[in-house]
Amino acid sequence: MQKFTLLFAFLLISCLSFAQNNMMLKGKVIDKNSGLPAESVTVYLSVAKDSTLIDYTITNKSGNFEFSVKKNSQPVFLKVSMIGYQDYKQELDGITASRDFGTIAIVESSKVLDEVIVKTEAPPIRIKKDTLEFNAASFKVRPDSNVETLLKQLPGVEVDNGKVTVNGKEVNQILVNGKPFFDKDGKIALQSLPSEIINKIQVTDTKTKKEELSGQKASSNNATINLTIDEDKNKGFFGRFTGGYGTDSRYESSALINYFKGNRKISFLGSSNNINSAGFSMNEIFDNMSGGRNASVNIGGDGSFGVNGMNFGGVKGITQSNMAGLNYADQFFKGFDVSGNYFYESTSSSIRT
Repeated sequence: MQKFTLLFAFLLISCLSFAQNNMMLKGKVIDKNSGLPAESVTVYLSVAKDSTLIDYTITNKSGNFEFSVKKNSQPVFLKVSMIGYQDYKQELDGITASRDFGTIAIVESSKVLDEVIVKTEAPPIRIKKDTLEFNAASFKVRPDSNVETLLKQLPGVEVDNGKVTVNGKEVNQILVNGKPFFDKDGKIALQSLPSEIINKIQVTDTKTKKEELSGQKASSNNATINLTIDEDKNKGFFGRFTGGYGTDSRYESSALINYFKGNRKISFLGSSNNINSAGFSMNEIFDNMSGGRNASVNIGGDGSFGVNGMNFGGVKGITQSNMAGLNYADQFFKGFDVSGNYFYESTSSSIRT
């Protein structure tokens, strides 16, 4: 009985501590002109100093919003954003108590100061019909980070061993400017494309071709991510190079080179080594080289493995592995797209006596 009492007291203290450190923010958003509730409006809290996103939510059909944030003593902004409306911003000294913001009225952009163009910062998150859109510039990552690192910073997005989920939905398709990059799984895009070239990350429910053409609601439980590239950076060469050389003339090298110009995208992937390794990671080979997730994998007792008939390592001696892939995509005119990829692989072994 005493142990039960102590456990109950501990749980009660933990709940009280959580409640004291988490503040509830709520309110209602309406259209100022009509007085009607504004649905699917983005409401978010950001640090006043550097605009770092703290948390966000979306208004419901009644225009109401409610979300919980940790106690914060530094100045913050509560911002309300919706396409076609002027952004609303309220500065707060901090979040030290729960707060009801009451009714917030937003004004249509056309009603704001005739002939005066007001440039506002893009919100970190927006809802566009059935699309959840993240503004890449709102999320801070290292200058040399890849897209996968950027995705890990997005609220509601989780990346675990290459598996991406958004608000609990598994992502089964990743596109770049609406097109596959090597393969629709997009693992190479996540690991090789630099985050600095990304403008928007758009998330939608995955649709079949029939649903896309008919405009029907998606029936799938999966999600699709589309990475849009900044127009100013959608040109030129960029890529990734790695290499190493050791004793006994052992070496390892890999490269991924991209050339983007408008709708034209050309990418080269290659690796070579003599350290009994496949070169690029197992995930990249398994998910992108031949058939995606339906590839067949065989593992031998000597440590060798094969992917769709390609064999790597495991023999006694030195195995040299070479791999190269080329991806091409272009749009010559609206409605006429061309894309394709090619992969080459070779291995050779030698035994020294």
